[in-house]
Amino acid sequence: MNLLLFYVLAAVIVISAMLVVTLRNVFHSALFLVLAFFMVAGIYLTLHAEFLAAVQVLIYVGAVTILMLFAIMLTYQIQSKSIRQINEQVIPAALIAAIFLALAVFTMTRTFGHVNHPLGNQGAWTASVDVAELPNDDAQWNWTAVLEDKTGKNYLAGGTLFVRPREQVHVQQADNVTEVSAPAGYILSASPDFSIRANAFGPGETINFKVWSDQVDYSKILDATWKIMSPADTSASLTKNLSNSNPEMIGRLLMSKFVLPFEVVSVLLLVALIGAIVISRKDA
Repeated sequence: MNLLLFYVLAAVIVISAMLVVTLRNVFHSALFLVLAFFMVAGIYLTLHAEFLAAVQVLIYVGAVTILMLFAIMLTYQIQSKSIRQINEQVIPAALIAAIFLALAVFTMTRTFGHVNHPLGNQGAWTASVDVAELPNDDAQWNWTAVLEDKTGKNYLAGGTLFVRPREQVHVQQADNVTEVSAPAGYILSASPDFSIRANAFGPGETINFKVWSDQVDYSKILDATWKIMSPADTSASLTKNLSNSNPEMIGRLLMSKFVLPFEVVSVLLLVALIGAIVISRKDA
């Protein structure tokens, strides 16, 4: 069923893209571009990438294409019969399109051609916690990550993290703990993009946790939790739900650490809209 849906969406995307570049009416071309963007969002949904699908609609359909439609509708006599709306550089355009197609096929082949196992069996779960959320000021904390699937099988990993000024911390590698089966690996990081591995964190930092496995079918996991416990006081603990997708983390970062770049992008779109109006007034 998913394969059939993919072919239907892909066919609509290809047809819409061809109409975008072949129709004489530029307004109709923009409308088919909107349709193509919506179908791409549908592809993301079939891949369980709901956040990317929402961003696709909000950014490309709700912002970029709307700006193009504003520019088209505000431009004086853009639909005049005296204006040629056919690209005169057909041969260079075809060559450039062919080059981009070859590069895309080459990139996808190099990236996904070696994958021999089903993509559905790949899973990664993430969570984050601010150091200030920990119940007390202990320097050492034990953590446990537990994944439970529909059959009742548990996947367990565990380790230790430290909360002190970095210059006072002796970093040691945490060991995996196996109950039934262990996830392939995990990362503790102070960076939300997990570019830096660490198990020592200072005051004011955020502890980002990621655990993954190529052997666990993410669609069959019923419950995934990350528990941080104080070895000195077992009643002092903090439990976080592990998410297989990261919209919640992205939303939290977008509205906190990255709120300024987010607002800058908003201003950029506003400037583009104003620019479209100014250009259209010059043509009037």
